[in-house]
Amino acid sequence: MPGHRTGWLWVGRGVAGLAVSGLVVHLWSVGLDRADKLGSAVGGVLAAVALLAPHLLPAFPRTSVEATPPAAEDRGPGSPVAVDLRGSQGVQVNTGGTNRQHNTFGSR
Repeated sequence: MPGHRTGWLWVGRGVAGLAVSGLVVHLWSVGLDRADKLGSAVGGVLAAVALLAPHLLPAFPRTSVEATPPAAEDRGPGSPVAVDLRGSQGVQVNTGGTNRQHNTFGSR
């Protein structure tokens, strides 16, 4: 449904345009000096919240994700794996406990 997404995109653009227009009208009505003071105060509060947010939010447990081929259990450690390294520069492959590095620099 590409048309469905395009419709929501235009709704989002309209809401953003209304928000910016409303902000401009509000800042025009209160005056430049007061708008500057208000912006500085709001910016300071937001900066403090941004600095404190990582400490106030609950910590999520970290999970380590390792990229292993699906058939890694079938191979023994050190079993050869076919990897095409042609046309690459600075590739390091670590599979099954073996570490192979292939570096080529300059023109071919």
